Amino acid sequence: MVRNHHRDSYSGLVTGLSERQHSFQIGFDHGDIVLLTYRIKKGMDALQFIMQIERAKIITHMELDISQSVTEELDTSAILSRLTADTIDDTTTTEIRNGAIPHREGSGSDRRQLDGRLKRAIEAAAVHHFGPIAAMVCEEHLANPEGDLRTIIMNIAQDAGASQAETQAFFQSISEF
Repeated sequence: MVRNHHRDSYSGLVTGLSERQHSFQIGFDHGDIVLLTYRIKKGMDALQFIMQIERAKIITHMELDISQSVTEELDTSAILSRLTADTIDDTTTTEIRNGAIPHREGSGSDRRQLDGRLKRAIEAAAVHHFGPIAAMVCEEHLANPEGDLRTIIMNIAQDAGASQAETQAFFQSISEF
């Protein structure tokens, strides 16, 4: 995709969300790559992480002026050669499954253990309600969870800067799990 945008002299921004709910951006100016971000990494530091993404949901924003976002001058040829060095073919899919939270039968307690499935559901719901920044917030809170489930959810919402309505919707998503 990056190679094609370069060849087609594309101008605009490509944003993506990986399967792990990490966001990235690639900015183009008439085919030249002028912006690379991955979560909080920028420029060539971001490239090494972008290269590890196997599947992502991609959105393009054509003709979006990204000149104010450019923080360093990037070498498009070097980036393209690094991105395509390990490419097997052009058939890589860019779709990921819907991040909907599965419903679990039975009643649960707010003190239940955070298994891997519940952690993934919390992260998917947080990203859905609060945006890509929530993946980073969840990573911090779910690595070593403190408190009961309600406390963890409230801390995630607070750190993501959620409004009261967003927090309620997020909590409802998890309580249905």
